[in-house]
Amino acid sequence: MYWLWERKESGYRIIQSMLLLLLSGAVVVCGRNGQQIPEETVKEQMVIWCYYETDAQRQAMDDLTAGFNAVSEQYAIRWEYVPMTDFSKRLSMGYTENSLPDLVLMDNPDMPYYMKTGMLADITDLENQLRIREDYYSVLLGTVYDEGKLYGLPLNCNNVALFYRKDILREAGIEPPTDWESFAKAVNRLSNGEQYGFLMSAISGEQGAFQIMPWILSAGEDIHGIGGESTVRSYEYLYDLIISGGMDANCINYSQNDVARKFISGDTVMMENGPWTLPMLEEAGISYGIVPLPADGKQQVVVGGENICVLRGKNTEGAKEFIKYCAADDVMKDFCTRTSVLPTKMTLGDSENEKMQVFRRQMASAVLRTENKHWNVLRDRLSEGMYEMLSAEKTASQVADELSEINIK
Repeated sequence: MYWLWERKESGYRIIQSMLLLLLSGAVVVCGRNGQQIPEETVKEQMVIWCYYETDAQRQAMDDLTAGFNAVSEQYAIRWEYVPMTDFSKRLSMGYTENSLPDLVLMDNPDMPYYMKTGMLADITDLENQLRIREDYYSVLLGTVYDEGKLYGLPLNCNNVALFYRKDILREAGIEPPTDWESFAKAVNRLSNGEQYGFLMSAISGEQGAFQIMPWILSAGEDIHGIGGESTVRSYEYLYDLIISGGMDANCINYSQNDVARKFISGDTVMMENGPWTLPMLEEAGISYGIVPLPADGKQQVVVGGENICVLRGKNTEGAKEFIKYCAADDVMKDFCTRTSVLPTKMTLGDSENEKMQVFRRQMASAVLRTENKHWNVLRDRLSEGMYEMLSAEKTASQVADELSEINIK
């Protein structure tokens, strides 16, 4: 290319034109007859953080991002795994070090805190297009709105129910229990030293609180009034299940997926868990059924799920395009079906999977945890209370008193 040096002025123009083409993201090559053939435009890259662990969840995220990349001409996205236990820490570090992703898939009870921090981008301009107020479960609106502004897309939702081994209950002549009295009797009958009658997750943090709360609500407590006599009764009830040998005391160390594995292995006959465990159970090939949790006066659960949020200062426009893609009926339904959770759109609620129907029906009365403004403190104390009772540090009344004090601050 010595001619570039020989014809300096012309060369500068050629180089300048090449640089402009490269900066615009378009590359042009020449065909046999000298015609210009544009190559594929270089896409703007985005990242979304997610804490999904199961094979079904990971494959669904792979396909969700690949689907977007296939139809988007301007943007491309990949997902990165961040453990749920490290999620808040990583977000704080990312904010400090300016290394945040473009989007996050966030556990919906974490939303109120992050909406207040200013880390999330306001996407209210998408409100009408997404039809958030018209098409989505109303209980979920509190997870994406703050002071009238929209900060995320509710992607999926869930709750918990009672799973039971059909073969073992049938052999024991026990019907799936519907109230606390019959449930305690069944749990004790099914426990024999080699297996427990029931298991739940009471681990510290959100997972344990998510599973403890339905028992407190069932006993008659209100989400705003945790710490009354109904709270005492529910703690005493769960404590008695452990002391009688009906439930493993290690429930305070088990995650929800740990509990599912114990159920599959036969270590427990019944468990409290959510629909996301269905792929694990189906793969194991065990015979099981699902019914609402036993009630003591009323049957009520708290709603779980995840929202997609855009981080401020990142690729906001590209992130919005990804959100619009995820909100499409066919995309949302496929993703939720494959991850065994419920779509957040009421119009997509009729799942073909019969085992999902219990969870879908419970959405009508499900409660939002963060309606209690002290939830970020309460969630840790709920599970810690179980630990303190098992270690003989406190009674159920003392645990309830502490929860009540948090509520009135």
